[in-house]
Amino acid sequence: MSRFNHQSVSGFLKAEGRKMVNGKGEEVILRGWGAGNWTNPEGFMVGGPGRIAGVSVEYALPGRFDRRRSMDSVIRELCGSKYADSFWPRWYRNHLGEKDIAEMAALGYNSVRLPLSAAAFLYEEPGYLFNEDSFQMLDSVLDYCEKYGIYAVIDMHGAVGGQSALACDDGIDSLPHMFLDEESWERTIVLWEEIARRYKDRYIVGGYDLLNEPLSPVKWHYLFPKLREFYDELIPRIRAIDKNHLLTIEGGAFSTDNSIFFGAPIDPCNNWCIHIHQYGFSPEIRDLQRYLERSVTLDVPIWIGEGGSSLEHMAIYYDICASEHIGFNLWCWKTAKEESRPMNRGGLQYRLPKDWELVRTFCAGGPKPGFAKSIAIFDELLENIKFEHCEYNRSAHDYIQRRPSLTLPAVGYDHKPGNGKSFSGNWEFGNPYNYRTEDHTKLVLRPGFYGPDIGPAQMMAASQGAGRPIPPDPAAALLVELNPGDFACYTIREVKTGCKLSIELFSPKDATLLVSCGETEEEIALSGKEEAQTIDALTLPEGEELVIKIASKAGILRLSALTFTA
Repeated sequence: MSRFNHQSVSGFLKAEGRKMVNGKGEEVILRGWGAGNWTNPEGFMVGGPGRIAGVSVEYALPGRFDRRRSMDSVIRELCGSKYADSFWPRWYRNHLGEKDIAEMAALGYNSVRLPLSAAAFLYEEPGYLFNEDSFQMLDSVLDYCEKYGIYAVIDMHGAVGGQSALACDDGIDSLPHMFLDEESWERTIVLWEEIARRYKDRYIVGGYDLLNEPLSPVKWHYLFPKLREFYDELIPRIRAIDKNHLLTIEGGAFSTDNSIFFGAPIDPCNNWCIHIHQYGFSPEIRDLQRYLERSVTLDVPIWIGEGGSSLEHMAIYYDICASEHIGFNLWCWKTAKEESRPMNRGGLQYRLPKDWELVRTFCAGGPKPGFAKSIAIFDELLENIKFEHCEYNRSAHDYIQRRPSLTLPAVGYDHKPGNGKSFSGNWEFGNPYNYRTEDHTKLVLRPGFYGPDIGPAQMMAASQGAGRPIPPDPAAALLVELNPGDFACYTIREVKTGCKLSIELFSPKDATLLVSCGETEEEIALSGKEEAQTIDALTLPEGEELVIKIASKAGILRLSALTFTA
């Protein structure tokens, strides 16, 4: 049974020490997508015009079309209130439907994070009136998740009043009113109590993500004690109703601050995880250091509930994370296709309507297109967001899941041993980028590249296009050097019959390469060359998870990349 795919989805997800386990007690590594822009759309990802000039950075009302509530205002102005009332139920159902969930499972993922805007589920009116149509829609999504084997994490992305002080919380302005107003605080808790009542017996709900990115701008960090106070009130009230579900708990500062996890235990049921967000990480274990320290001390799991980076970095980093029982959730599944603002991390992209610039122009103070024209534009948008009209790069998911076909940088060797060591680890002198130095693997500069510690003259020459280039990251700059007896191991998953492995390397003098996978081993004699060589190595056996070991039997080998071709 794979820890990574939808076959692992069975029974309530639980925290067991630093691991998550399913109802059978088997370890689960959550891997999936966030359904961003579903009930909590963010303007910059759905075709909004961007920041409007002249808005104060200290106190700002919503920008035109920068969040759900300001999008709603624009739609009412352009299309009328009757149309706006019907728009959101159609948006929710078209944006995330059965075909989306089925495709996530088909691509090998086992989870989806479902971002809620409180305003979509609890009417902003006196008393407590819940939007039954929205809950019915959420019920349907959970039914799809159960049908296809996808754990659903319910995410309070936009709490009542707003908790982040950013457009992503769907707040009425740039203030974190949930922490400032007693009514917003209480209404958020009451909404969570309602969610717990409705879903306490549904195992397919993998967990409750209590608050997304609370108190993120620096000016609000003084309220971190209030954040812990909020959790200390919210969690017992949820647990009075629901003791089954895992809680994923985020710190402040874009879910990177650990301070709330010090002190008294945070969950009386001890069924929770530290939820962090990571973008643009360096693909090495040290980028997790401060979270691992808390995880080990508290004996609870870590979950990267939102993040992303380049495909090569994700292929390396998320396997390192898995060795520490850490799963990930990428942001986000579906976005508008924008040539000027490409969303390289996105799962799916949809085309904006052909006359969409009329909406942007109106948001920036231009003329109103007229009711009929505006309705036609938004009807086209609602059609375009359906799964069947979206496009995406299927090969990107092979990198994310680390399976053929992909090209893996050689510095992406395994972090921890399986049945044995994953790398020789006998080099004591570091490397030019101080990358993965704790592994004691010898990493050297690729021919023709400078390191980051070059002198002023070379830096000036490189910046002016002369001399050797300075690479953007260690994965592009460094080679793994293997001297006789040295080795490095690489894990690849979901290998089908006929998968071929080729290795790009430098061998300045005659050398002998050993490549093995299980009981299969191949010895390859290499002639010395200054330029890179590409060696066709093994045809791999079929397997759910294979480990390839590359070693030097004689001579010096400098590994550049491994290509797995399905």
